[in-house]
Formats: sequence, C-alpha cells, structure tokens
Amino acid sequence: MQGRIKFALTFIAGLLAGAVAMFVVLGHVGRLEYRDYYMLAAQEQTFLASELRANRATQLQDRIEANLPDLVVTIHNDKRLRSAPQAEFVLRQIRDFYELNSLPVPAEISGILKDVH
Repeated sequence: MQGRIKFALTFIAGLLAGAVAMFVVLGHVGRLEYRDYYMLAAQEQTFLASELRANRATQLQDRIEANLPDLVVTIHNDKRLRSAPQAEFVLRQIRDFYELNSLPVPAEISGILKDVH
C-alpha cells in the first residue's frame, strides 16, 4: 500500500515537473521568435533606407514586385503561415496591389488570390 502511494506521488511530481519544464521551454521559444523577427525587421528597414538613399528606388521596386509571387505561394503552402491571423489580410493586400496598379496577376498565384475574400 505504501509503495503504491509513493509511486503515485512520484508520478504526479513527474507530471508537474514536466508541465513546468514545457511551460518554460515554450515561453523561451516565443521570446526567441519575437527577438529574431524584430532583428530581421530592423535589418530590412535599414536595407530599404540604404537603397532609397542611394536612388535605387526603381531597382528596389522591381525586386520587391518580383518577390510577391513567392510570398503568396509560400503563405499558401505553409500550414503555419496560412493559419496566421494576418495571412488573409496580407494576401488581400497583394491582390489589391496588382489591381490598384493595373498589373497582371502572375499565373502561378492568380488562383490563390481569387480565393481570398
């Protein structure tokens, strides 16, 4: 009887220790993702400012526009990105970009952007 109680208490203590460890690990991962995202955004803004300051706006525009189809396909094919709360808004923005600038939507993303509400 005493062995069963000791086993049950050890088992419960193990479960609690595992839950605490998982909470700490997941909390740490969230901070890393935010930190990494923020640093990437800072690098991107610095790059954009440098390109604009160097009067390379047209080349910058061409590179960004050339990357839009890849962004759409990646969002569409990646389950985590597709389920992000902002995913549909971003896809809508890209669709609106093509419409507002009277640009043809590339064939590889036209079906994806048509399904955006």
